[in-house]
Order: sequence, then C-alpha cells, then structure tokens
Amino acid sequence: MEIMAHYGVVSNALILVTGFLAAALSRMLLYPGKGFAYLKGAEFAGMIRKKSQNAWYARLDLWLRKNGASYHIGKKIDPGRFIALCIMSGCMGFLAGMSVSVFMGIVLGSLTLLFLPLSIPALNRADSKAMLPDIRLIYHSLGVQIKSGVYVTDALAECSTSVTNVRLKDALSEFYAEVIMKSDIYASLERFRSAFDDRYIDSLCITVVQALESGQAVELLGDIAEQVRDMEEEVFESRKASLDRLLTLCQLLVLGAVLATSLYTCVIYMMSRAVGFR
Repeated sequence: MEIMAHYGVVSNALILVTGFLAAALSRMLLYPGKGFAYLKGAEFAGMIRKKSQNAWYARLDLWLRKNGASYHIGKKIDPGRFIALCIMSGCMGFLAGMSVSVFMGIVLGSLTLLFLPLSIPALNRADSKAMLPDIRLIYHSLGVQIKSGVYVTDALAECSTSVTNVRLKDALSEFYAEVIMKSDIYASLERFRSAFDDRYIDSLCITVVQALESGQAVELLGDIAEQVRDMEEEVFESRKASLDRLLTLCQLLVLGAVLATSLYTCVIYMMSRAVGFR
C-alpha cells in the first residue's frame, strides 16, 4: 500500500528528471560546441558508423538528407543523433504513460519513438509543395538561358539567386561550389539530386544531363515547366477545398453552439416556470 501511495510521486519525479535530461542532451546533440558534448556526440556517431560498417548508417544518412531533416530538426543532425533523439523521446513517452498505466506507457512510448520517423517525410512533402513556384522558375530560367547560349552550370548558378526557398537555394549554392572546386558536374549533380525526394528535381537533373550531352533540352524544360504549373494549380485547388471544408466545419460548430445555447436557455426557462407554478 505504501508503494502504491508513493507511485504517483515517484513517476512524476522520474518524468521531470528524464525530461530535463532529454532536453539537455537534445540541445547538446543538435547544437554541440567543441567541448565534451561535441566529442561524445562525435564518438557516439563514430561507434554506430563503425559497427554498422557503413551499410544502414549510409542508408539512414541518405534518407535524412533526402527528406531535409537538417532543416526540420537541426543543422547538426546525423544518423547517430537521430537515433538518440528517437530513443530519448520514446523513453519520455513511456515514463509519461507509466504515470497512468503500463499499457499507456507502452502506447505513448511507441508513438513518441516513431514521431520523428513519421513526421519528417510529412514535412518533406510540405517542402515539395512549397518549392513548386521556385522549381517552375528554375525551369523557365534554364530554358531561356540555355537558349541564349549560357552554359548550363552557370545558368543553375544564376537560378540560385532567384529562388526564395532556403532549402533549394542552399542546395543550388552547394552544387555550384562543388562544380567549381571538384570540376565534376555529374557527381555534383547527383549530390544535388540526392538532397531531395521530389520527382521534379529528378526530372530537372535528367534534363541537365541531356543538355550537357546533347544540347537538346529547351523543349523538354518547357514541357516539364507546364507540368509543374499544372501541379501548382492542383495544390491550389486542394488548399482551396481544405479551406472550404474548414469554413463549413466552423459554420456548423457556430450553428451547433447557437442551437445548444438556445436549447439550454429554453430548458432553464421552462424549469424556472415549472418551479414558479408550484
């Protein structure tokens, strides 16, 4: 009985301590300095990389890069830190659920453990929709500049100054810098493509390769730009439909609140009249 009486206090204390430690460790993992935390984070990532023999570690690193995890979690994210964050969030959810019951601890622990792996692809899809105007701008700009005789890498470098999406701008700038330093446009183009999980980016890279090899890419760029424009219209229509549904839901909620208030007022009035007749 004494253990059960103090169970809630012990659970709450464990949750507070674990939450504080998880927040501190998350900050040290995502924003390390050059001290002990940085060295331990690098050592942890190196241990995972060594034990995995670069197999699943490389696949997870590629998955994080393609889904733009560094723009949603932190610039210092890598597979080792990502796994550590998932484990810590799972432990926090488990301890929070344990304050209710063991079953709730398992459920909350599983949900928080899978929160980051499930939310990052969703955020990447939102990024892809947000990049559509910039991608269409790149297609149009490339078509005009290639037709004018500008070399394709220089045309892409010019596009990096026109786009507004931070993730796409950084990838274009990194691509052009690698081309200048390494003089290997195909490797740089592959690295640029691997930074996104977007079919229009894939089509752009294929078109650039065709432009480098054959010089015939202007018509293809125009066709893909039209496809992007159609996709933008579909996204706009879906957002409009979502707003319409939200507006309808708000109207129904307001109507329900008005009806409930009216009904409550009528019931109170009828009850007060009934009491007065007595």
